[in-house]
Amino acid sequence: MELISIILNALLASGLIGTFLFFKPKRRKENAEAKDKELKNTEKVVAIQSEQIGRLDTRVEKLEEKVDKLEIIIEHKDVEIERSSCIIRQAFKCPTPAENCPVLQKKKELERQMQEQRQSDNIE
Repeated sequence: MELISIILNALLASGLIGTFLFFKPKRRKENAEAKDKELKNTEKVVAIQSEQIGRLDTRVEKLEEKVDKLEIIIEHKDVEIERSSCIIRQAFKCPTPAENCPVLQKKKELERQMQEQRQSDNIE
């Protein structure tokens, strides 16, 4: 009898039985808390990433606008280059000297007009 009493006292005093009885519920509670914290952290990460995506979207839109403007400028420059090369080809065919060539004089006049137009566009 004494032996049983000693064994029971040892088991109850050490908390071994309590540990075995409450181990699974305690583990479930800790797992639930860990999953809850993990979910909250994931939500924070998603919120941060969505903010960054929003910022990047606005930057992309601004860059697309700039690219569109640059494409228009390039098209205008291409037209000017094509026009100039056509004038120069005609000037080479012209038998009159360069100072008196009507084609080159017309080119200078067009360049002045284009420059004035650019200045008036910049002013507005």
